[in-house]
Amino acid sequence: MVSTYLIQTLESLPMFIKAFRRQKGVTQADMAEKLGISQQAYARFEGNPQLATLERLFLVLRILGVNISLEQIIKNSKEAKTNMESESKEIW
Repeated sequence: MVSTYLIQTLESLPMFIKAFRRQKGVTQADMAEKLGISQQAYARFEGNPQLATLERLFLVLRILGVNISLEQIIKNSKEAKTNMESESKEIW
């Protein structure tokens, strides 16, 4: 079963990572062991993943079995930019 989740804001990223981990039945300690870091370090990451490098973020998501579509990320980014440009034109 493949699920698709749209993460619309960076603020929602910690919630999604925690939900993915719990859905897999994996503890923070399990994740830390797989990553070769302490449980405390993983907890800090999970609480604020937007500060991590993309490489580390993608590694965690891959371990959790989450597929990332770079095409979708680029498409969403372009759409957001277009929306922002049209909104700014409406203001002025």
